[in-house]
Amino acid sequence: MNPHTAIFLIVITLFIGVAVGLGVFSIVQMRRKSAGRWEDIVKRLKPIDRESIEEIAFDIITPSGERRTDDESATLDAAQIWSLIGEWKGLETLKHNCSVLIDLAFYVQQWYPEALAVAEQLRLSAREIEWHVSRLKTAQANGKLETVIPMYAQKAVATYYVMTRRVLALYEQGNVTMLAELQHTL
Repeated sequence: MNPHTAIFLIVITLFIGVAVGLGVFSIVQMRRKSAGRWEDIVKRLKPIDRESIEEIAFDIITPSGERRTDDESATLDAAQIWSLIGEWKGLETLKHNCSVLIDLAFYVQQWYPEALAVAEQLRLSAREIEWHVSRLKTAQANGKLETVIPMYAQKAVATYYVMTRRVLALYEQGNVTMLAELQHTL
């Protein structure tokens, strides 16, 4: 083996070692952050009007999260949805609470490994909500906010509602003692 090849292999090995080390460090940090005390995680939830969330969500989905197809679905107009959600402040609260819901799922994962799949689904749903909010911001910049509220804001709320149900179902399946308190909070 010539010296250039040996140096190249050493550099590649060091690079891979550093990359793997950084990956492990990131995972440990993420778990440590989300594995805080349950009470501290729940305290991070910002208050939200659950009745309004349900009213907006149930206009397009069933309580189980299935899409409604009946003649009585999607009857709320843009002004009603926007008012019920609390406008931009309400959407920002939804986005904030999404990360807390993910942390609640990670908390359960400490003793209930099946929670990992739920946490990943929650993460995807949170990204979906962020996407809907970004579409709303773009529409506002173009002066077309009212026309897209039912399409994006209502779907964001419905997605958030389903996220809360998934967390509650996870706590119920995992037989977690904090379920009753969480039911009153979400």
